[in-house]
Amino acid sequence: MSTVRTMIGALALAAPLATAHAGGFAISEQSITAAGTGGAGAARADEPGAAWTNPAALADGGGWRIGAALVFARPAIEATGEDAMGPWTSQTEAAWATPPHLDVAWSDGKLAAERHAERDAGGGVTWPVDWQGRFEIVASRIEVFRAAPFVAWDLGRVRVAAGPHVDRARMRIGRQLDFIDMEGDVAIDMDGTGFGGHAAVWAQASRDVAVGLTYKSRTKIPLEGGADFTTPDAFAGKTPDQVARGTLRTPDRFALGGRWARGRWAVLADVELTLWGVHREVAIDFSQEQTPDVHQPTRWSSTFALRAGGEAQVSRRVTARAGAAWDPSPAPDDTLAPSSPDANRTSITGGVSVAASDAVMVDGFAEYLHLASRATGGVETMSASYGGHAAFVGVGVRWQR
Repeated sequence: MSTVRTMIGALALAAPLATAHAGGFAISEQSITAAGTGGAGAARADEPGAAWTNPAALADGGGWRIGAALVFARPAIEATGEDAMGPWTSQTEAAWATPPHLDVAWSDGKLAAERHAERDAGGGVTWPVDWQGRFEIVASRIEVFRAAPFVAWDLGRVRVAAGPHVDRARMRIGRQLDFIDMEGDVAIDMDGTGFGGHAAVWAQASRDVAVGLTYKSRTKIPLEGGADFTTPDAFAGKTPDQVARGTLRTPDRFALGGRWARGRWAVLADVELTLWGVHREVAIDFSQEQTPDVHQPTRWSSTFALRAGGEAQVSRRVTARAGAAWDPSPAPDDTLAPSSPDANRTSITGGVSVAASDAVMVDGFAEYLHLASRATGGVETMSASYGGHAAFVGVGVRWQR
């Protein structure tokens, strides 16, 4: 057996984006290079972003690696329906978001250390304050920040990694309240911390083929914070400002990927299983007995996402990429709600890397994501149809020595 190489990984921090990303509230745009090939990256081993896509791959004796990037995202979701006043249409209010990520890794023949600042999960929508569904939701946002140290070993043709993770989450909800001839509102802001684990395997199956398998465990995150009510005086006694509590559960995620490379060409593909069944309801418990608690069923189910793409070294300094992805929604029609108007997602991507010098690489990608139109099918939420799209642009710089 060859000399064992060990990697000690450090930190992964998640920054939120809007709902129109991966299915549920996961985010697939975790690496500029992988994003250029449809998000496929479980078997990629040649860049610092592998700390998210497959940390085992970084136990390769590759020396210093530093990478920094920004992803700009602009989602747009439209709701249509009909009420007593006739047909109506409303769109979410969105602005370009700029979540950054940073990777710093070091590896030699025996030891490697890595610091990774990255986004993990997040989602949110903001509807106009006077829209037809304002009594169900006006704004909702989930943010998850993850710290994920790991240790990895190079066993020759196979590399493995494992470690714990710590998730710091924040949930914010805002909605209007209907008091028949008057309106009020409530703003809820809760946060909390949960713990889980992750593991990965990377293998050079043959001269041309590499495979990778990753697992990121579920996290149960107890949330606690404040609920700020604005109501008419006659109802103030039933809705005082108070403590609110809830629970956020992030899902187990498995990704299996492969990479075939020969000469200047490479093809990558991933299949990802996400166990969204852990997200069964949105529940908010208020500390005052006179204020009714909230229990909104979701009943999400597990999903398989497919991501694939290719890349070609078009010159000594330029590599071009293209890809596509299909990511189904975990939400059934009968629990589809304006707080998370989830839909099946189809995306096309393109990317490029340019070597500015022997040590510096500049990366970029663009993505167009289509959210298929779908209608609610239950009686527990307002009747409406949802659809939309999102645009993503990312740019990053890598340095390696």
